[in-house]
Amino acid sequence: MTIMRPDTPLADGPVALPDLPAGVVHLWYLGLDTLELPDGGDCLGADERQRARRLQRAVDRRRYRAAHCALRHLLAGYTGEEPAALAFHRFCPRCGPAVHGKPIWAVGSGQVALDVSLSHSEETAIVALCRPPLTVGVDVERVRAGVNWSAVLSEGANGPVRTDREGTQAWTRLEAVGKAAGTGVVDPPLLGAELPNGWASATVPDVPGVWFVRAIEAPAGFTASLAVNDRPPGSVESLRWSCEPQCPETPVRNSPDCNAPF
Repeated sequence: MTIMRPDTPLADGPVALPDLPAGVVHLWYLGLDTLELPDGGDCLGADERQRARRLQRAVDRRRYRAAHCALRHLLAGYTGEEPAALAFHRFCPRCGPAVHGKPIWAVGSGQVALDVSLSHSEETAIVALCRPPLTVGVDVERVRAGVNWSAVLSEGANGPVRTDREGTQAWTRLEAVGKAAGTGVVDPPLLGAELPNGWASATVPDVPGVWFVRAIEAPAGFTASLAVNDRPPGSVESLRWSCEPQCPETPVRNSPDCNAPF
């Protein structure tokens, strides 16, 4: 399988990427401080540019642009569309079309046949992609120290929290489910016990259906989680578009009953 290397940046237009079959999730690991913006960020939409300008620190503005530019170029690579031609609106399962909710990507009047989730924390970003009807949510966070996790997590956590790493990991699980469902964590998802395969079931208040969430690999000092709807995916493949040494060197295929850490 092809992996985009840091010395082979995505071009200004669509670039062919690995095949993404139904029932499979692709995770792209991005190092935002080493990522070259393929088109200097010209592909970004007005809303993305405005959000970037609101950030106070120059490094945060640059990382935001890098993450969202990379997302557009990855979508372009899978769909064959131009990065700048892609647009999104948000949909909330409780409210319908809204200013909040899950981003739904489209070209013109046609919806893109991909479900996608982006998360970035400091210099690290992860993009998760899959084919509908599978729905995906991903979250990555720098491990947070000194947090009262028992108060933050309430009944949403699915196990005891003894360390800041465990607390941050539990938080990413809630965030990943909220992103997959399009509800966020205002009303936190409720997680079941972790299964032997590493996945845990989850429900979202006032939203029908069931989700599954598990920890995934993250660079040193970070934790991350992946959530999907209905059932665990057939496989999860990790790909690297940066020179972060902590991220996988080659795609990793993990079945739902794989007990390896991922």
